[in-house]
Amino acid sequence: MGYLLHLVTLAELLAIALLYYIWIENWSAFKIAFLSFIVSFPLFPQLDARSRFQNYKLAKDQLHMFGFQERIMKPFVKSRCQRDAVMRACKELGYETPCRNYFNKCGYRWYHLFPDIILKQPMVVFTKAFIKTTFFAKTYKPRFDYYKLSREQTLPVAQTISHRVIKKREKTTA
Repeated sequence: MGYLLHLVTLAELLAIALLYYIWIENWSAFKIAFLSFIVSFPLFPQLDARSRFQNYKLAKDQLHMFGFQERIMKPFVKSRCQRDAVMRACKELGYETPCRNYFNKCGYRWYHLFPDIILKQPMVVFTKAFIKTTFFAKTYKPRFDYYKLSREQTLPVAQTISHRVIKKREKTTA
């Protein structure tokens, strides 16, 4: 998940390093301004990757609680990165096939990279709402500890049940 965003960041850093190497002996005010402007570009894919990780955690919790439902998937079909995040959550919980079928039913294929809204209204990229939802998604704290849940599944059934009963007793007495 997020390989494409990290690849874009690496390509941008490589381009910046190449420009710096080419311009190292001959600096001008324009070159300094241009280089300082493009230095911020690698930040955007990383912010997007962080936001998609928040989507992944939210989707995984919802899938774990309610199972696969199209109404859970619907908010995440807007962009390729969101679909990848949800697909990863579905894959981890065993819902990969229904999720892939839902995205295909909605008409999305591997080559649909850009968010739908950008194709319909390209100027939306400069709006506060787009920037906030794309780069600054709220931090989501997962409701479940999936590492512990995966460990419990490897324990015998009696140990799992007694562990859950102890956890409930701890919560009620606290």
